[in-house]
Amino acid sequence: MLNFLPLIYEDELLYSVIARYRRMCGMLSKRALIRDMFGELYIINSSYFPQYIKAFVNNLPPSSRITTEEIIRNHTMFPFYTAFLSQEKTNLVYEVMENGGNGTHTSIEKIIGMGGNKVKKANYLKYCPICFKKDMENLGESCWRTTHQLVGVMYCSKHGVLLKESSVLSTGSGVEFICADSEVCNEIVLPDPHSDRIKKMNLQYTMNAEKLIHENYPRKNLNDVIGFYIDRLRDKGLAAASGNLYINEVQHHFMNYYTESYLELMQSELNPDKPTNWLRLFVRSNNKNRSPLRHLLFLQFLGVSIDEFFSNEGIVGKRSISKQYTPSFSLNDRRAKWLKLIEENKGANRSQLKEIGKGLHSWIFRYDREWYEEVTPKNLPRKKRMDTVEWEKRDEECLKLAKEAVKLILAKEGKPARITPLCIRMTIGAGRWFEKKKLVKTHKYLEEVTEDINSFRIRKIKWAINEMIQNGLALTPYKIQRYAGFDGNSEEVRRLIFQILDTTE
Repeated sequence: MLNFLPLIYEDELLYSVIARYRRMCGMLSKRALIRDMFGELYIINSSYFPQYIKAFVNNLPPSSRITTEEIIRNHTMFPFYTAFLSQEKTNLVYEVMENGGNGTHTSIEKIIGMGGNKVKKANYLKYCPICFKKDMENLGESCWRTTHQLVGVMYCSKHGVLLKESSVLSTGSGVEFICADSEVCNEIVLPDPHSDRIKKMNLQYTMNAEKLIHENYPRKNLNDVIGFYIDRLRDKGLAAASGNLYINEVQHHFMNYYTESYLELMQSELNPDKPTNWLRLFVRSNNKNRSPLRHLLFLQFLGVSIDEFFSNEGIVGKRSISKQYTPSFSLNDRRAKWLKLIEENKGANRSQLKEIGKGLHSWIFRYDREWYEEVTPKNLPRKKRMDTVEWEKRDEECLKLAKEAVKLILAKEGKPARITPLCIRMTIGAGRWFEKKKLVKTHKYLEEVTEDINSFRIRKIKWAINEMIQNGLALTPYKIQRYAGFDGNSEEVRRLIFQILDTTE
């Protein structure tokens, strides 16, 4: 059980509290720190969604009044990333953060849909240089603030200056609980390259994002969220009475409201010619989770406040309007015209024929579907989807992460881990896309730094020898082999041990 805990500051990440505790105690070992804080040796690899919070709270001094709910709601990213989820999914995320998950099926990022989302969280913790300066003057220390880590937030809402990215990883097994001190933060304010319009838009976004953090709003089902959007678009004349959207008009107004450069900064750039761009999919009813960033962008576009969105209950959404249709043309006449249209436009696919003979196509498709399927040419195979990832930019980012990961692997306490692409990827917390050959520089770097098996064995043997010397243990080839974790019968490893011992004597 902990004997004390540093005073938790308002808006401070739990990660930051643990980092300040580590510095106060002078702890070097991360394993010892985790055992100290949680009472058990757990894997804590995210500053956004730490798990085993209940174990942490139970390990606090008996006089502590801190609750699990207080930590999760006020000192993690839980309220922001669950704000637009159903109550059922929100409860599931809360439960995993409270008690820990039991496998990949309970991964928080999987539950909230972050894994497949193109809106990515920052890889490094951010801070405001003025907040940092004032903290050091008034408190003698600073902390990592929750609101500064919100995706899409570019400015400090208190001081109106650009946030800065530190060198401290926010997620992955490389999370090391580092304080927001002068080694990773400074007081230099960055020059602002953005226009006043972009700054004003982002500060409005920031205000709304911070409301999600500070207010415990009731949760809505996704169908109700989409229904609310349809109602507001109908009010603006951008949807029919039935709720069917005039999607081209919606897209046009949305792109006039936001600048192209701002949407790019917010990881939400739009290709208006792409029929499956994110905005067109965003306002459709499907079961995929949307990023809270895009919900906030859309609400801001609609001119709807956060309070109005969450308090509104009178949702209509789409209306079912049934009509009776009866053919008003001769079937033979319609068939003859459709066949003539096909003959005059040889090589055209169904989509093109539909565009050429709009009214005729609709009639045939509705009243003579079976015949239509028999005589109408099939669509050509779809063209291969164009790559939407800026691979050169992604390559530079991944290369930087890979180099940081190698440093962390080599500096890791305890038994050494072999430097391989998988180990690097796991340290960063990235998916299998990290090893794609399109990441040319990263792929080349991974090939260069990958340890061959003998180099790794030598490094592991040298580690074991140093550890045994420090612990006053007798050095024999067999004991070194077992201490390093190798099979005691491996002759190849035994020969390496003899060689290393010969060179160190």
